[in-house]
Amino acid sequence: MTMKLEAKQLIDQLDDSASWDDLVRELIRQRKVTFGMRDEEIQQAEELSVSDANAIIARLNSGNSLPDDMRNTNKYKPGNATTFGMVTGILAILFFVIPPISWIAAIAAFGAGVYGLIKKEDKAWIPILLAIVSLFAYFVIGIGD
Repeated sequence: MTMKLEAKQLIDQLDDSASWDDLVRELIRQRKVTFGMRDEEIQQAEELSVSDANAIIARLNSGNSLPDDMRNTNKYKPGNATTFGMVTGILAILFFVIPPISWIAAIAAFGAGVYGLIKKEDKAWIPILLAIVSLFAYFVIGIGD
């Protein structure tokens, strides 16, 4: 049987007052659509109950209420300068105990951040902040001596 015939049969089995949610629920119950399902839900032998299908739909709906940058990482695409700056900024903080490495990494992070700002890259301020945080500790320690 073709997918088109199966879809027609499924739709014909629904009440005349059925909504799109009812159709989606039935597609999930019969595992014709597996989006949002856990592996164990996909692999279980028996047909999913209506409450199981409702739980899956609820998970999908709750995922839609999250801010875009939390659920869709494809929208956040930092440029090369910003990415380089973030990596060097983290290195500057991690290698705080080895000043030459930390200083060089902080300068590279700051420069990459400024370049990213000039190029209007998304989140280019983060490498600048990382550089300032890593260098701030040296000034605090130097003032205390």
